[in-house]
Amino acid sequence: MFANLINTIAGLVLVYSVVLHPTWVEQRYFPLMGFAAVFLVLAVVARRGDPHPWFSWTNIALAIALAILSLFPLATLPYLTFWVSFWVGCTVPILALWALLYRRDLRKAAP
Repeated sequence: MFANLINTIAGLVLVYSVVLHPTWVEQRYFPLMGFAAVFLVLAVVARRGDPHPWFSWTNIALAIALAILSLFPLATLPYLTFWVSFWVGCTVPILALWALLYRRDLRKAAP
């Protein structure tokens, strides 16, 4: 539960950083790799408590995509850096918040 909340906040911080401080995000390795590591660890932790595993699986896949992006020379690819980071930063908090709020277990609801 707390992992999804922290993942939501971290995703919003990523979007804030991408929009308002793009040169900081374009540094090689650290900023995006740091966010990817946070997303990955918190998604794995949140997977144990989620009623549906696809929330965390999607966040894990997005964290891996962000980690792969951080290996490129980001200063030479500003549009790719902005849009991928922006959409990962928007998608991860939405899914984490949805997983946090939507607690219905379909296995218990089925007759």
